[in-house]
Amino acid sequence: MDEKKLEEMYQMVRENNSMLKSARRSAFVGGIIKAVWWVVILVVLPYLTWLYLEPYLNTIMAQYQTLQAQSGAVSGQAAELQKQLDQLGGGASSLQELLARFGIGAE
Repeated sequence: MDEKKLEEMYQMVRENNSMLKSARRSAFVGGIIKAVWWVVILVVLPYLTWLYLEPYLNTIMAQYQTLQAQSGAVSGQAAELQKQLDQLGGGASSLQELLARFGIGAE
């Protein structure tokens, strides 16, 4: 082969090698950026959302627990009232009858 042609081929091979290295580097950096992006989407955003919503959720849970406690207290008071009505005997023999007299309960 001619010396000039060999030199041209050598230059083309070097240029091709340079382009391939650049493409591989770009693919590698792109993969790292994509991995960081998915970490942000799957870890950081839910964490920030939790930090934002946590005070509201704690308030809701506290109110729910208070409501449950009050409901239990009302149930206990209703049972106590029923027991006292049963002890009294006469008049209204059950809480349902008493409530029906006031038009609150189902008849």
